[in-house]
Amino acid sequence: MLDDAEALRREADGLRDRREWRAAAAAYAAFLRLRPEDAGMQVQQGHCLKEAGDIAGALALYHAAAGARPGDADIPLQIGHAEKLRGARGAALEAYGRAVLLDPRSESAWREWRALAGERPGRPPGRPLPAAAGVVLDLTDLANWIGGGRRAPSGIQRVQLDIARAALEEPSPPRLCAMPASPGGHGPGWRELPAPLFLRLDRLMSEGADPEEADWKDAATLLEALLAAPPPLRFAPGAVLVTLGGTWGMPDHLASLRVARERDGLRHVPLLHDCIPLLLPEHCAEGVTRAYARWFANLALHADGVLAVSRSTADDMRRLHGALLPGLPVPPAAVLRLDAAPRALTRPAPAPPPEHPLLRDGTPFVLFVSTIEARKNHLMAFGAWLALLRRLGPEAVPVLVCVGRPGWLAEAALALRDSLPELRSRIRILHDVPDPLLAALYRNCLFTLYNSHHEGWGLPVTESLAAGKVPLVPAHSALREAGEGGALFFAPGSEPDLLEKLARLITDPAFRAEAEARIAAAPPLRSWNAVAAQLMAEARALALAAPADLLARLPVPSGRRHRLRRIETGRPSPEMAIAEAVRRGEGWHALEAEEAWTRPGEALLAIPLGPDQAGPLRLELALRAPAGAPRAVEVLAQREGAEPAAPAALQLRAGESLSLALEVPAGGPLLRVELLSQVPPEDGETAHLGIGVAGFGVARAGRLEDRLGLLEERRFLAARPVM
Repeated sequence: MLDDAEALRREADGLRDRREWRAAAAAYAAFLRLRPEDAGMQVQQGHCLKEAGDIAGALALYHAAAGARPGDADIPLQIGHAEKLRGARGAALEAYGRAVLLDPRSESAWREWRALAGERPGRPPGRPLPAAAGVVLDLTDLANWIGGGRRAPSGIQRVQLDIARAALEEPSPPRLCAMPASPGGHGPGWRELPAPLFLRLDRLMSEGADPEEADWKDAATLLEALLAAPPPLRFAPGAVLVTLGGTWGMPDHLASLRVARERDGLRHVPLLHDCIPLLLPEHCAEGVTRAYARWFANLALHADGVLAVSRSTADDMRRLHGALLPGLPVPPAAVLRLDAAPRALTRPAPAPPPEHPLLRDGTPFVLFVSTIEARKNHLMAFGAWLALLRRLGPEAVPVLVCVGRPGWLAEAALALRDSLPELRSRIRILHDVPDPLLAALYRNCLFTLYNSHHEGWGLPVTESLAAGKVPLVPAHSALREAGEGGALFFAPGSEPDLLEKLARLITDPAFRAEAEARIAAAPPLRSWNAVAAQLMAEARALALAAPADLLARLPVPSGRRHRLRRIETGRPSPEMAIAEAVRRGEGWHALEAEEAWTRPGEALLAIPLGPDQAGPLRLELALRAPAGAPRAVEVLAQREGAEPAAPAALQLRAGESLSLALEVPAGGPLLRVELLSQVPPEDGETAHLGIGVAGFGVARAGRLEDRLGLLEERRFLAARPVM
């Protein structure tokens, strides 16, 4: 016999099915008076009220149900529908976003969120964008990867995806942001990267690799639109920006950090993946090495602290910084090991496994996961495979499966493979491999090989251990840390030792089984949730311990001319730091090869001084007008705690260079120099330029050696060694 509550539920369901909305809502209300804890029936009553036109009543019930079932993705989806019906598109966007966060695979929630987010990119409908507080994750490198037409992630992009996704699962998830590659007329700075869009990109990057697939192109296009649209993201005082990838190729990144630090009180903690462009420049493109050198030179002046992905990388940073940047303190660092199991290998293996000939025909194979480039030393691995074929015979040697795209200086290794039929048949190259197939390759390989010259961590080693397979790696750099859970090491650069260990792993199944047993007995790898939680805690601690004014770490020496230009060398130098860091505010263009150009209007130089420069100073500026038109410029110099120096008003003809000297009274440790340039109405092509500043220098009053030093550097091509 039905109890009263069940009878009321059946009656309500029948009325609902007959579309008698008011009567059904009343019947569900009667049911809920008997069973008020039933969130599912609250949702049903809400549906009926919504259909009857009572949107406010429906929303009250939906929110009550959401409180009872916070993990149910369907409830915020229904809230979004109701908010959209009453015209509250901002609230609807927020509700649909919660539904996507709860269930990233919900196509209906994604489509609703996508439609509203695409209406006015960068501006949530009807709502201002709040300032970002707490820890904020900077995914600029990931956004640039996607913007470059790529979908399958490499190692650093995979780390960004894993950390950000795990962080979004925290009770108080961080905001995500990225900087557009070309800000255009909307200026530099970060834009909000909405969590629903990130989760969509993350899912598509893990499940497929085709950059032309319609769903992928749609998500990538929306990302481009959101990053291109104003306004830039503002930060709450004390917010900590954690940059998860490399940004040395972004000309506006350092300048934007200075602006946000001065304007909003932002703190910055980058994740340092490696120092390879400085350690092994022969294995990097020259442009990468130069850009990295400029970024590294400015690390202490733009980062409150550094999160290094291994002890080895932290040691590399300290050693290089101390050797190459004397006078600059080494940034404080914490170690964030990337010893976490990848998602694809922590999930149960799919049944059936992904379709691929290697998995279908049972071919024995060894796996080498890496971009095919000179630093990963595929040439040595391919040579070892050739030696194995000649020593053991083709039938005894498994296939070497290389997963990765050809990269920098891959030609020698690929030429060796392509030149010999026996190598072509035993070395296979795969690229754009989706995560499910990669996981299946890890699970089904005999063992893995990773033969890099140097690593900041070595993610494929961790992935191999997570799959229970033995990684064979050289015993150097962070690979010793990544392989602590059971890797087999060989002497770096020794092909005989590599051959010996390859042969034993191939021909001795018992030896391989013992090594796999040691991996199984080792402590389990931690989760990416644990890595993300540590990252946010360490970033907060580093930011709290840092001084408010990082520029004070670099007093500018007297008696030297400091060039404001883009220094094109692969060796970090204090000159790089000075040229970048003294340009404050939004009044500057990116550094050029010969000088720094201001924007029309006001621009600011902030020159830090040491204790021996407390007295009166002479400031010298080297200025240049654009080639296309004259410039009027006013220069005002002022020190903390002192009256400003008398302003200087100058008129420069088109293309004219001029040296200006100002007497600056004694005062505090920061000299602020304001440059106010006026663009004539007839200027066309160079109207975006204010005044060019080729360099500056300070001399202490009464110190003849300072004045002579500045004079020599104006008159001679090289008064000191060029860095």
